[in-house]
Amino acid sequence: MKNNLKRSLFISAAALGFFVVTGISNGQTVSAKTYAKVKSNQTLSMNPSDRNVNFTGSSALYTKAGTLKGAKLVASASELSGLSSSTVSNNNVRAYRIARTNRGSIYYKVVTFNGQYRGWIYGGKSDSDFNGGLSQYATTKYAAMTTDQQNGTFRITNPGTANDGKTVTYKQPAWTQYKVGRQITDSGSYANKTFKIDQAATRTREGDLWVHISATDSANSAANGWILYSGLTQVTGSSSSTTNPGSSSTTPTTNNAVRVVLADPNGNTIKSINYGNGTAGNTLGTVNGSTWSLSANDTSQLTSQINAALSGTGYSLSGTSTNGTLTQDQINALAQAKYGSSVTIKTVALGQSSLSLTTDLTPVDGPVINTVTGGGKGPSYANIAFKFLWQ
Repeated sequence: MKNNLKRSLFISAAALGFFVVTGISNGQTVSAKTYAKVKSNQTLSMNPSDRNVNFTGSSALYTKAGTLKGAKLVASASELSGLSSSTVSNNNVRAYRIARTNRGSIYYKVVTFNGQYRGWIYGGKSDSDFNGGLSQYATTKYAAMTTDQQNGTFRITNPGTANDGKTVTYKQPAWTQYKVGRQITDSGSYANKTFKIDQAATRTREGDLWVHISATDSANSAANGWILYSGLTQVTGSSSSTTNPGSSSTTPTTNNAVRVVLADPNGNTIKSINYGNGTAGNTLGTVNGSTWSLSANDTSQLTSQINAALSGTGYSLSGTSTNGTLTQDQINALAQAKYGSSVTIKTVALGQSSLSLTTDLTPVDGPVINTVTGGGKGPSYANIAFKFLWQ
């Protein structure tokens, strides 16, 4: 009897324990926290300029993905929100790694250009674009040049070694690309040298105007680079030049730029611009298999500069608008262009279709009856068979 009682009590206790554990595990009062795990962690392979981002202020920054065990807070969401509206470009942000957890969440590792903030931040559920705590960010914006800037000749006002944006030249406007710094560290030997301006841009955060200068004497081309416009003194103005802005005589190809020649449908040059600041021999774009592409930043900048150069010429990229867009064929050609060389882009006369074909309407057993160019309509020839010779 005692043995049976003990056994029944043991079973009851065991059963009770089972139900208690089950109840706790299925309830909402679990105290043990569960953590996510990383399924993948790799370097971002996008073009560097496409990895410039800004904080949205919706997520905090951690030492590792925020849902991983041991993640520590680097900066709160509110702190990052304040940083997102900074008016200093050294607070620009670069994303350089991407991780996915077993819960399907994306996290990006980022760093501010000044290195003050570095860590992981939530980036949404899809890796097709930056989301969550980040958004893509253009650190510079294209600026149209004035006539004096296009045609004038300039010198550096106060040559020296100061790293203030106005004394030496830079590979890109200061603090607009991660770890891309000065072109030269001492402009003293260029005190009396003259330069032409071939590009202009404003920094997004400061709104200040930067220009890319190229030496009028190729012997001084080592100094070619970006500098604050306020750091230059104009030596001669537009009145000293009799050539059209953007013509080949005023925009010689430099070894670190691509000259984009804008031609009419017959191949006659209308304007030309110098674009970019890279290493001679390198291509402007990238290739994946047999497909060439430009970064989003280059596509945007080139489109803006080409539209500005074509303004008032009667030609455009599309033929229907002065603010045309690059076609895929034009992007392919530009992407394959090498720094130090030129590429020709054909334009379209405003008001005409971008499809320019010449068609001979020829009866199968007879001579040419009529020629139609573009999208026009030929005469009516009923019950006559034609062959079409596309040129």
